[in-house]
Amino acid sequence: MFCDSILRGGLTGSAALGLGFLLFFGGCSGSSARPDRAPTVQVPEETLELDPMLIRVREGSTETETIDADEVFARAYAAFQSRRYEEATVHYELIIKYFATSRFYLPALYNGGLAYEQLQLWESAARNYRKVVEVFGGSKEATDAHYRLANVYSELGDYNQVVELMTEVMLRDLSHFDRIEAHVRRSNALLEIGSLVEAESGFRTLLRLNEQATENDQVPENSHFIVQSYFGLGRVYHQRVAAIRLMLPPERMGDDLQQKADLFLRAQSNYIRALRFHHPHWSVAAGYMIGRMYEDFYIDLFTAEIPDDLTDEEVAMYFDELRSQIKPLMERAIQVYERNLSLSQRIANSEQADRWVEQTATQLTRLRAYLSDPRTQRRAEKLVRAGRDLSELWDAGQLARDAVNEALHQATQLSAKRQKRTL
Repeated sequence: MFCDSILRGGLTGSAALGLGFLLFFGGCSGSSARPDRAPTVQVPEETLELDPMLIRVREGSTETETIDADEVFARAYAAFQSRRYEEATVHYELIIKYFATSRFYLPALYNGGLAYEQLQLWESAARNYRKVVEVFGGSKEATDAHYRLANVYSELGDYNQVVELMTEVMLRDLSHFDRIEAHVRRSNALLEIGSLVEAESGFRTLLRLNEQATENDQVPENSHFIVQSYFGLGRVYHQRVAAIRLMLPPERMGDDLQQKADLFLRAQSNYIRALRFHHPHWSVAAGYMIGRMYEDFYIDLFTAEIPDDLTDEEVAMYFDELRSQIKPLMERAIQVYERNLSLSQRIANSEQADRWVEQTATQLTRLRAYLSDPRTQRRAEKLVRAGRDLSELWDAGQLARDAVNEALHQATQLSAKRQKRTL
């Protein structure tokens, strides 16, 4: 899910399947970045150790074949380089199954996990990474596997496992870069499971650690980690805004509205901070969320509790006046969505950013339709009065069902009127 070139999760382009070559043939093992990108294949150093070989009977035949671990690993590497990920996993699995005592076992597990991720076979990837952690627990590769496994669990939606993994890995002797990433992943997972206090604390701890780091260690402010932290803080306050329902009596509603507005400003401040860095993913996401906040605030006001003793005429007058008063929120949301689309054309460059662009375009189309169509506005009123969710406003299936029900209701009323006339 992470998209910076230095990040473990960003497997764009050629992924790092040459871990074995780096690990065993004298690569740059001192680098702080996770070895997730494919290095140039290096010539092995001379060694007296012979690579293991396997002789087995071919399937469906009496002939034998010889399997050389070195050759199999090289084929896996070449397949991954060519993005033939399924083929790569076949070769890696051969090493895992038959050469568990060879020098290729660890890189086959790890790189096989990377290949499974590319195929979105998350459970298979998790199996490989768990094995790395279990068998090679004290190694640097086991630390790397914690992060990869956290990424896989995020894809599976198992955020409790992400929290547990990142809490565990932070007990290790980590570089500043690795500790920052652990805080990001853990805080994001806490946010997903609704632990807002812990999530906020994690994001703030990350920012403080980076401010206190030496100049050589400090992660740049416009990096993926830092921008995402401000985005995460914006989400924390955004969720707190959404949690406050506007309920009667008026005195309580006034207090809740003030608290909601204060939290709104804090959320917006953090989203704007993320937006200003012009990060190709998280700044676009922040732009979308700012527009969504204005839209959500409008909806919260529109769906606020109203007295039960109002007549139909009074309710209609209430909604007319309310729409007039809060219309600027929708207009502001439209402006923000328009600017975000413009920004995305200049800086967005990934499939992940495209998701936010698509959502921005969808919401922009809906808001424009809502503000220009009185029928849609009236339907929104009916949904509110019926205690239904306003998301149904854009549900095509529900719209069709409501249209049929309304037609049946009108036909029943018309039939009743005709019967009265005949009597």
